[in-house]
Amino acid sequence: MKIYCPVCFYKPKGSDRWVCHPGCGHMWHTFDTQGRCPHCTKQWRDTSCPACGIWSRHVAWYHDELPEREQETDKEIEVGNF
Repeated sequence: MKIYCPVCFYKPKGSDRWVCHPGCGHMWHTFDTQGRCPHCTKQWRDTSCPACGIWSRHVAWYHDELPEREQETDKEIEVGNF
């Protein structure tokens, strides 16, 4: 599983922090808790990107890795090799 912004593809760093606001004001790394504030337990449906600032559904940040053969097939299609 890879985690990155669905808009700009930013990969969160371990040092990134989000603030529960409006809420309790607690700062934490939202991907450590799948978007739930560990202080007040508020579940955040959306997450803002530290890089582009756009809010997206929290679940949209989680991306399954394709099996190696599927990745190769996708690359072939992208570059036009048929």
